[in-house]
Amino acid sequence: MNNAVASKEFSFDILKGLILSPVSNGFNLAVMGPPGVGKSTLCQELIREAFKAGLKCLYIITNNPIPLVRDQLRELGVAPVARSEPVIFVDMYSWLLGERSPERFQIDNASDVAALSVVLSTAAETAGDRSFVNFDTLSTLLAYNSEDLTVRFMKSHLARMKRHGNIGVYPIETGIHSNSFYNEVRATFDGVLELKLEEMDGELRRFIRVYRYRGSHETKWFRLLIGPNRDIKIY
Repeated sequence: MNNAVASKEFSFDILKGLILSPVSNGFNLAVMGPPGVGKSTLCQELIREAFKAGLKCLYIITNNPIPLVRDQLRELGVAPVARSEPVIFVDMYSWLLGERSPERFQIDNASDVAALSVVLSTAAETAGDRSFVNFDTLSTLLAYNSEDLTVRFMKSHLARMKRHGNIGVYPIETGIHSNSFYNEVRATFDGVLELKLEEMDGELRRFIRVYRYRGSHETKWFRLLIGPNRDIKIY
């Protein structure tokens, strides 16, 4: 797969009603919302768009088995092209089960952020410059590390991804961390999407908005629909 893009800018079709100007190389987007609101599904849709644009993808997984995620991506059409795997996985889930991962890149201890940094840097170099990165989810690190240490790791990691010119999305759970951590996230990332759930007419409805973005964008809440086949519509 050709990992180079002709332009230094990239547009997400699924977000075109919210983000009105393209994102540039080195852009990092936080996707914040409660469990079950659809953060991972949205980020996988963004992976599909990156794949269609010819970007190699780096997917750090902390909360699901790799085979499940692979199947989900294949259902979205993200599949090998000319014997080239479009997605490089970093497995930070198998160790929770006490299992050895078959993946080339794996994390054996989420509390060892130094080792985590080395693995992610090596994986990013393998993916190449101007890749698409999905770290699902940074919140997992807070189960094993202090907020101060996680913030320091987050800022260092994002700086390295910028150096590679990578575009990244980072799902983060809301309602379980401190306000100071969320303030650090909002101040550190180039853009922040917020998702929420509301009960209306006896059903839960999903909403999404741009909380922060350094370019032109809408600020109102939009409906977010996820279909039975995990297809997404924003209106």
